[in-house]
Amino acid sequence: MIRSLAARNLSARQKSSIRNIAYRLGGYTRRPVEVLVEDVVLNDGARTFLQIGANDGYLSDPLNLAIFRHRLTGTFVEPQPNYYRELQRTYRNFPGMVFLQCAIAAEKGAMTMYTLDCSGGRLPGWAHGVGTLSREQIRKFGDQIDNIESYIRSDEVQCITVADLLDRAAHRDPDIIVVDAEGFDHLILSQFDFARLSTKLVIYETESMTKVDAADLARKLEEGGFAIFEAEQDTIALKRDTETFRSKNAAGDKAA
Repeated sequence: MIRSLAARNLSARQKSSIRNIAYRLGGYTRRPVEVLVEDVVLNDGARTFLQIGANDGYLSDPLNLAIFRHRLTGTFVEPQPNYYRELQRTYRNFPGMVFLQCAIAAEKGAMTMYTLDCSGGRLPGWAHGVGTLSREQIRKFGDQIDNIESYIRSDEVQCITVADLLDRAAHRDPDIIVVDAEGFDHLILSQFDFARLSTKLVIYETESMTKVDAADLARKLEEGGFAIFEAEQDTIALKRDTETFRSKNAAGDKAA
């Protein structure tokens, strides 16, 4: 009951602070992806990031704890106005952050973004994080939400390419890249030239990808020197020349 009330009434920044304190006191168990982020920070000196589809900076976020603990710096991309404002509040007074209110696509210009109206409190918590440029993608959640069409909302958003994004980002060659774009992860990550970047860790989702796109992206990342792992709902690409990879390999963890 108390946890439920806190989830509804606290801001993302307040919840982030509580998560950080709880972890320091031993009361928060990190997800596998959070463990991996911290390993790359501690073992390989990762200090910069680029996060596309950052939501409020807290909800199911793989970077939040590490940012609060280690003061990482980087760029957040979030097209939805309400979450963009909350994202700015989450990292208020964190120096070195760049916030961009836009979506990433194949070309510059305006596109339609589809979201679920969660204002009535009847939808599950995860529904807050499913904004997408594909109406077909958001309709797929109809197997979990009755009468989903009545909750779908559409708004125009401005889109830029990855090349434009890197021109505006705090760091052109970030140590960590996180993408959560509900069906557009392949399109976005395919625009990066990973052979030229020194990025150590890439976190993305394959749930919304076709098998062909997932295999194509894995191939491109492997050609860029990454090993592919699965970590719950996340797919992880970890650079093979990192100390973190060598440690995982020595421990017997297997790459895909």
